[in-house]
Amino acid sequence: MPRQFTLGVLSPFLGGWYYGGIVNGIARAGWRLNANVVALQTLDAGTEQVELARAPSLRYRPTWDQISGFIVILRAANTAFLRAVQAAGKPLVVVGDEPAGLDCSLVLPDNRPGVRAAVAHLIGHGHRKIAFAGYLGATDVQERFEAYRDTMRTHGIEPDPALVFRAPDNHLTGGEVAGSRMIAAGVPSTAVVVGTDANAEGLMRVLRAHGLLVPQDQAIVGFDDQRVAPYSDPPLTTVRQPVELLGETAVAELVRLLRKEGGECRRHCLPTSLVVRESCGCLHTAWPDAAATTSPASRRMLTERMARAVSPVPGEATPDVTESVAMIADAIGADADVSPKRVRAALEHLAAVSNRPAVLMDLVNAVWAYGSAALGAAGPGADADDMRKASLAVESMMHTMLQVHGRAQFQDNDYLQKTLSQQYEVSTRLLRGHREDPRRLAWLARTPVRAGCLGLWTGDRRLGPDDAMLEVVGSFVRTAPPLRIQSPVRVAAFPPHHLVDLASERPDGVVFIVPVKAGTRDWGLLAVADSAERQVETAREPVNQWAALLAHTLDYDTVVRDLRKGKEQLRAAALFDSLTGLPNRRLFLDRLREAIDRDRRTPGRRFAVLFLDLDGFKVINDSLGHTAGDHVLVQVATRIRENLRDGDVAARFGGDEFLILLNGVDDARAATDVAERVQASLARPFQVNDQDVVVTASIGVTLSSGQPAEAEDLVRDADVAMYAAKSQIKGSHAVFDIAMRTRAVNRLRIETELRRAIECHEIETFFQPIVHMPTGRIYAFEALARWRHPSRGLVKPADFLPIAEETGLIAQIGQQILGESCRRLAAWRESTGQDLHVSVNVSHRQLWTGGLVAGLEDSLRACGLDGRCLALELTESVVMHNVTQARAVLEGIHDLGCELYIDDFGTGYSSLEALHQLPIDALKIDRSFISRLGADTKTGELVDSIVLMGHKLGLQLIAEGVETESQRERLLRVDCTYAQGHLFAPPIPADEAERLLLTSRPVPRARAEPPASTPTD
Repeated sequence: MPRQFTLGVLSPFLGGWYYGGIVNGIARAGWRLNANVVALQTLDAGTEQVELARAPSLRYRPTWDQISGFIVILRAANTAFLRAVQAAGKPLVVVGDEPAGLDCSLVLPDNRPGVRAAVAHLIGHGHRKIAFAGYLGATDVQERFEAYRDTMRTHGIEPDPALVFRAPDNHLTGGEVAGSRMIAAGVPSTAVVVGTDANAEGLMRVLRAHGLLVPQDQAIVGFDDQRVAPYSDPPLTTVRQPVELLGETAVAELVRLLRKEGGECRRHCLPTSLVVRESCGCLHTAWPDAAATTSPASRRMLTERMARAVSPVPGEATPDVTESVAMIADAIGADADVSPKRVRAALEHLAAVSNRPAVLMDLVNAVWAYGSAALGAAGPGADADDMRKASLAVESMMHTMLQVHGRAQFQDNDYLQKTLSQQYEVSTRLLRGHREDPRRLAWLARTPVRAGCLGLWTGDRRLGPDDAMLEVVGSFVRTAPPLRIQSPVRVAAFPPHHLVDLASERPDGVVFIVPVKAGTRDWGLLAVADSAERQVETAREPVNQWAALLAHTLDYDTVVRDLRKGKEQLRAAALFDSLTGLPNRRLFLDRLREAIDRDRRTPGRRFAVLFLDLDGFKVINDSLGHTAGDHVLVQVATRIRENLRDGDVAARFGGDEFLILLNGVDDARAATDVAERVQASLARPFQVNDQDVVVTASIGVTLSSGQPAEAEDLVRDADVAMYAAKSQIKGSHAVFDIAMRTRAVNRLRIETELRRAIECHEIETFFQPIVHMPTGRIYAFEALARWRHPSRGLVKPADFLPIAEETGLIAQIGQQILGESCRRLAAWRESTGQDLHVSVNVSHRQLWTGGLVAGLEDSLRACGLDGRCLALELTESVVMHNVTQARAVLEGIHDLGCELYIDDFGTGYSSLEALHQLPIDALKIDRSFISRLGADTKTGELVDSIVLMGHKLGLQLIAEGVETESQRERLLRVDCTYAQGHLFAPPIPADEAERLLLTSRPVPRARAEPPASTPTD
């Protein structure tokens, strides 16, 4: 039958003698009063029981929809939550605490009666120097301390502050600290009241270690009456808290409010009581009035002493307890014929009611004291039969009590062993979560719980306290049909009511809810239906550990999954290119080795390797940025894949280089067909930042030969073929032959020597005059790089400048040429007094890698030159690559006063509109046009058009490569007045150029060296 109410219990912990004892009392009273009990632990799973400085903040409200009212133990929830409870119209009872500013029913232990009795008892033993030891940071211990001081004053003793020994906590270690402080003070007291039993145990340990005896040197009274107290050495006199009665009273008060039996909030204070044993100085053999042991008063004293050992509150022993105690008293006094069987049953009943085998020890002490006193009080004339009868009654009772105590102790130990075994099995299964998903809760079969379910947080955790969602990922039922669970479920409806119904079918049934949260990771909630513990003083201690282990297991599983994911990511990173998703160099080489093995095993099954390099890609990176370059690379990879078969492999080798493995090719033609198809696909413009970008691809091809080969060698050969293609025509392809390797080796040698040449300043600056043809006077010089090799002499520019451009060494060479040119120009202008100029070539890399304007400014400043003395020469292709960005750089150069020349004009792609917008000062007509003047009519017309266009644009014209007088005259006829070439002078060293200037006459018309292929060479 469904119960009338569902009581919600909020507790910092669900186990331990205090919190668990209160929950036990709540469970027992809930069964009697027809109410379900749902107990929620508000601290994280696995949290050690510590003093709560402040109440935890509860973000969510589990089971809120089902709860009729709440019992809050100590500071299990903050004031905001308690106010929310009352605002929802749910009655509230707080146990063990008084929330500030909150009007609600309270159930409190009254610490004062027990402490007053303890102090008075010690004073009765003759003690005057009575100390106090404890953790005064705890509210209840502070209350005990105040009661201690008040009682001392009541007996005319002023408390001495020097007799207060503070402990840092309420545990055994805190008592050891207090004991050490007492020793350090010279043990000025003869007795001490201690804030908790655990503190008392620690303090006694320290005193014994220093050779002091309890109670002879220091009488001790504790507080709490924990299970260990009767077994202490000596047995600890202490103050008993009515822990379970606190829970029972709280339930009675909450049910009263729910039934509306008076709407006012009430305050219930349950008194504490002194339990006298031996640490205070009493002996269990002592009896207050040995001569009156047979009197009715003494019999009542025995009955009260035994009842007090069982019932926590004096005068509130239940009828069955009173009946059992009376029967035992009758048996001892031999006043009635009580069979041993009935005595044993009565003793077992008292042990079961108290739920503490140690209670029997107190009964044994009471009976032994009474019996010993009775036998000792008998005078010499006492009847021998009566004496023997009394002695046998006491001995029989003691024997029976010890038997019952031993059996109870054995059962207690056996239960604890079984619990530890269960915990071990559960821990093992949870820690082996990789074998069985712990979220399914199959491991609960190893525990005594009846049912359980696990909800993990899902969705948006930022929702309200009732609307956060839980995914019920696992459930367990021992005997009943499976739970009918709708998932996901709102936290306010978790756990499902079916679980609450299952718990209500058993006496003391409770649904325990524990956060599956350890550290910073909050997984969700674990709910189990079970009965509160009766064998030990705890409600459901193990569930706290289960939830903690489950949280750590889920953490571990997450770490393992992350590690596996990371391993896969590392594998992908090791084998695939993160940008394009293509196989990387390592994976490609593995696939290539597999192809080599197949080729070796299956003659005639050939394959080809294609090495692809993007032409002009660096310009995209330099001008549009690396992000734009990355977009281009991704699109390139896609287009390459689209042009391959399923069995072929495309890989990104690094930077703008790609590799292709073609399996099953018949001949070179099949491989070059693929190369041409890929080149055609890549020739289409790429969309980057809403603008078209065009790149081409140079491809080298090498084919397998069926002979043993290394994968790296085949890639190298394809690379060599690619460079051969690029050196001929960019955007073309070439098939590898052995001569290419020789050229590649030479190229590598030149590159190595060129690096050394730059470091050793073997790169010299030559100067070729630019002449004003009508007068023959030198107007300017063009600075040109020459490499004077230590063994080979002057190296042709065509043999090293392209390599310098490809490797980026051209930037260092360019900076050296610029610096030397400025230094020479400054010296010549000063020595000759002429208004001389120098033009310096700027490479593609110099223009787009940045720093050109700043470097130019530094060189001019260092030599004290005006910028108008210097001109920079750029080719059309460099400028037209990105006109917008080029304009910004060129304007920066112009702002320094420098002039700008377009070199080799007419050989590249030019836009007249773009030229008109750029700050260009002169056009240098390419030597290929000048060399055909007079031999080709169309060339002459073209040169005429270039000169006319330059004049229309307001530009100066300079002819390159003028070698004959007829060419000079032809140029003068179309008003092209400036020229350079071997007709006037070849490129010459700086010293010769200076001598040429100092002659102060028109330059000679002589040849000093064969014409170079380009003026920048």
